[in-house]
Amino acid sequence: MISFEHINKPNIKYTLLYHYIRFVHNYIYYQRYYVLHRKRIPRNAPVIAISNHQNGLTDALGILFAFTKDGRYPIFIARADIFKHKIAAILLRWLRIMPAFRSVDVGKAGLDGNDAIFNKSAEILTENGVICLFPEAGHEDCHHLGTFKKGFARIAFNAEEMLHFAKPVYILPMSNHYSDYFGVQNKLIITVGDPFTFEDLYDIYKTHPQRAQKLLTDRAREKVKALMLDIENKKLYEEYDTLRTMYDKQYARKIGQSTRWFPNVFEADKKIIAAIDSLRKQDPDKFQALMTQAKEYSHLLDKLHLRDWIFRQKFSFGTFLLRCLWAILLIPFIVYGFINNVIPFNTSTLVTRRIKDQMLHSSFHFVIGVLFAFPIWYLFLFFTVWFFTGVWYIAAGYLVSLPLSLIIYIHSKIIVKKQFYRFNRFRLWFRGNRFYRRAVELRQEIIRTMDDFVE
Repeated sequence: MISFEHINKPNIKYTLLYHYIRFVHNYIYYQRYYVLHRKRIPRNAPVIAISNHQNGLTDALGILFAFTKDGRYPIFIARADIFKHKIAAILLRWLRIMPAFRSVDVGKAGLDGNDAIFNKSAEILTENGVICLFPEAGHEDCHHLGTFKKGFARIAFNAEEMLHFAKPVYILPMSNHYSDYFGVQNKLIITVGDPFTFEDLYDIYKTHPQRAQKLLTDRAREKVKALMLDIENKKLYEEYDTLRTMYDKQYARKIGQSTRWFPNVFEADKKIIAAIDSLRKQDPDKFQALMTQAKEYSHLLDKLHLRDWIFRQKFSFGTFLLRCLWAILLIPFIVYGFINNVIPFNTSTLVTRRIKDQMLHSSFHFVIGVLFAFPIWYLFLFFTVWFFTGVWYIAAGYLVSLPLSLIIYIHSKIIVKKQFYRFNRFRLWFRGNRFYRRAVELRQEIIRTMDDFVE
């Protein structure tokens, strides 16, 4: 087994890679990366950061870079099955990730391997380090918080034992929220909660350690739940999600919040879900009718090959023509971006097409693209241009333009794709399609209902 003895020691190679990936993560991969309440992170104290888990490695990167101004590099604990291959294990160790063994992977006998990992984690905490875990022990595939495992609580109490219960270990609840789980140039919010200690559980732990760990786990889960968008009703998840995406921006404007600031939309989402849950308890008949409408509306969108955002915009034939012209003008930028980026952009799909779990696709796209495909391809283009022009600064200027061409390419594709949706809407409107008319009427009914009970 790979040694994790010096995993928290300074490493110049890791530091250089950290700054490179941070730049790509914050300014290229995401359109906007928000860290809310960063000042809540305890300084010069042992910290166990815990968060919901929805999107593989990108969850970890979001939390990692939330600690940038803190000056510490967190150590992550991830499920052990990703360490199966030796090369992967070496890379993960170098990235400061340690394995946690699950009975589903190694059986109960294999759980003994956690002792060394948990003890090393506790040792790092006694040195005022940061340990990061996802207590769900696996990722969800939606905006939902799963059951917490007790591993982080065991580490916390182990650290307190090493500190002779004389110095508090802080539990730092955090959450992540994505504007979209897939693709590039989306938005990511990392919310930092209020750190808390657990001195009140020390005496219970000394006599009933399992009970103390369970109490701490339950307490921590409630803290994380309060920070995130948690749609508890998974049977009606599609209906809930349809309603909140229909109404969030309208609700944010209704209460005087700008929708350009994505955290405002996120807060609107949470209030909408809470209001729907309240409606379910207070007026079950109205709730059921709303769920039926949401399901019908969602199916109509699929049938018509439309998206809800298109109904938020008033239809104007003149505006439609101007947008068509704008999309045509963008074609040269799309072509330039396509030529320069199509190969590295699609390299990772050779791997992801074999992976059934879509929530892991972003992780592979990021790692393969950021660490290998794009750097190698861009350097190849740089030296090719230098070779044919014989002028290094022309090649250097071209190299600088490549990341920008990627961003322009992505956004140009989105604009053109949206125009196809607008064209489809115009076609359906012009023909008087009865399903289109029903979707318009149904959406208006749903919005009126939402206006009545979401306050």
